[in-house]
Amino acid sequence: MCEEEQQSPSRRGILRWGAAAAAVPATPGLANLAWPASASATAGSAPATPPPGGGAFYRAASGDTLRSIAGRFLGSEQRWSELYRLNQRVLGRGGEPRPGQQLALPESPDGAATRTFAPLPPGARPLPVPPEGYRLDRIGDALYAVTAGGTQAAFLVTSASAGVVVIDAPPALAEALPAAIRRVTGQKVTHLVYSHDHADHTANASAFGDVIRVAHTATAERIKANQDPGRPMPTVTFADRYRLDVGDQRLLLSYPGANHETGNILIHAPRQRAAMMVDVVMPGWAPIPAWGTADSVPGVLRAHDELAAMDLDTYIGGHVHRLGTREDIKISREFVHDLWRTTTNAIADTKMGPYFGKVEPGELPERYTSFRDFAPRAERAKPAIPAATAIRPAVR
Repeated sequence: MCEEEQQSPSRRGILRWGAAAAAVPATPGLANLAWPASASATAGSAPATPPPGGGAFYRAASGDTLRSIAGRFLGSEQRWSELYRLNQRVLGRGGEPRPGQQLALPESPDGAATRTFAPLPPGARPLPVPPEGYRLDRIGDALYAVTAGGTQAAFLVTSASAGVVVIDAPPALAEALPAAIRRVTGQKVTHLVYSHDHADHTANASAFGDVIRVAHTATAERIKANQDPGRPMPTVTFADRYRLDVGDQRLLLSYPGANHETGNILIHAPRQRAAMMVDVVMPGWAPIPAWGTADSVPGVLRAHDELAAMDLDTYIGGHVHRLGTREDIKISREFVHDLWRTTTNAIADTKMGPYFGKVEPGELPERYTSFRDFAPRAERAKPAIPAATAIRPAVR
């Protein structure tokens, strides 16, 4: 039975975002990566010379050598000489780094400006994938998560042959998701829940045929506008909260307001002490640019608050390589709140007038471009990112 609850949902502040794994220690290399700075590497020494085209910096730790740093960040110990040439002013005659010295990491050998990334922390690395080509995690008695290639979906199996409820139908799992369901049960899929309308999570919905499809009203409107045959129209919609009862299983669907996308919902499986909310918390990872391409940044923060207040053991985020925990939600929440607070303060402290004056009168779009690209403001916000958590975004 499906019935809409009468209470209106709480729209309290759900404030934040980020990424970091549960109780995962930082690797030595990651912990010592630093954003480019104008300060000297150590007291009395000259700063490293930034590589042409940009690059990351590394702050040397005890036991580091040029060879070990080159092997860790440049792909080969044989590139130690590039590090030496780029950082001669810092290294001096000794040739090897001292703890605390800030070293610039070079470009690729062909001279093209490249991005240099820190190694993945343990909690962000892909987990082993079985021969089937996907991971199948059982959550509680009857909820399952399917993960492959950094994409996730879930399904709930009922008793008494009431059917299977699928949560999202990503094209990337077009083969894995049905195969996983067949491994677990011979029952047919009878219900499909759209977390939101983004195609990377829903565009294979038509493969499940004529089932009951549940979505938020805003998701239904977007699906109707897109006219994508892979995403059939929902047959049941709701605005605030919805209780989906199928056989002996229950899902509680709620909408905390616009967040990653308008219509992106929180899906709670109380019996399994689990929740799924897509593209909000990514266990072990920071958000992709633009706060995860959010429709509403304050909404992303509110969603974090709501998730953090839930009594749950397992979180399904829709992406990355593993399931999450309450600790993942907590760290992600701390990260995004710090990022929001620091950037907000930096913007508030920056006067617009001088940057508006840099462009021709009447050039309205460029006025804001000049203000947005103000480098000192960005530099003020950067320290909040590595300071917020041991697991950080890739440093470029």
